[in-house]
Amino acid sequence: MTGTSEPAADVDGAVRARAGRLPEPTRGLLTAAIALDAREPWVRDALLAYGRLWIRRFELDVPRETAEAALADELCALVGRGRTGDDDADVTAAEGDLAVGFGQRGYAFLGGRTPPELGAYIWSRTDEQRFTVALPRDEPQEVTVHLMHDFLIRGWLHWRTLGEQGAGGWYQQDNPPWADGLYAVAERYPEPRESNMAFTVSLLGHEAQHVADHHAFPGLGSGELEYRAKLVELIGFTSAEERLAFFVADAVDDPAQPHPWAAHHILADLAERLPNPPVGRDAWLAVPYGEIRRLALELLDADTARRRPPS
Repeated sequence: MTGTSEPAADVDGAVRARAGRLPEPTRGLLTAAIALDAREPWVRDALLAYGRLWIRRFELDVPRETAEAALADELCALVGRGRTGDDDADVTAAEGDLAVGFGQRGYAFLGGRTPPELGAYIWSRTDEQRFTVALPRDEPQEVTVHLMHDFLIRGWLHWRTLGEQGAGGWYQQDNPPWADGLYAVAERYPEPRESNMAFTVSLLGHEAQHVADHHAFPGLGSGELEYRAKLVELIGFTSAEERLAFFVADAVDDPAQPHPWAAHHILADLAERLPNPPVGRDAWLAVPYGEIRRLALELLDADTARRRPPS
């Protein structure tokens, strides 16, 4: 068992209180789904299991191993699986059953870990659009975008930041039962999407670079992929406020967090090429953005050259 000692009712109350502070439309959908008199008790119990994990991790400061063991207990009990003692394997197996159960109830379910934390994405409607995405140094990529709507939960970062941050999308390839393509959180990218640079650069450009890199450099780690894709974002935007400012705030030299790690290394590599290395947000924003874009392209070319065998 987990060793957690907090009363379940208190944790569930904290889950419901936190859910009530999330932005719409997640707030309304989730609060209804986890109410005591919820229409689908099985769905309620699955959602509460993830909510308890995040309350334990982010509010009660329970160690990750202990909180994830509790999640494994709860998910295995919900789907009728015995515990093996391997928390990661048990969560993975239980989430496979959860995906089936949610699918039978009209939802899509994606489990697993968004480094460094566990946490699911659960939504009820998806539609598709096709786009051709130009990349700085690669051939244009034809991609299918699966636009996801009506989320019950959108992962741990969305929960922890009350919607201020969170995954805007991801890429799937050769991973049944998911269709190949980009998966985008529709509410993050309001219409008209084709003129929304957050959509065309931060989602399409970023994820299409992943597509190209998966083909050109199979086996790249998450941080390496994010480094290249974030450079594409810097090249695609037109001002520091649009993305560079976020990288400055988000950067952390922690390989367990691929996105902040990549931002950290991009800033370090840019600083090495600037005559007066910036320190702090204001100094970065004072660098002419044309120079940032030029250097970002230089870094992308240098990274590509390192990875390609000599001809």
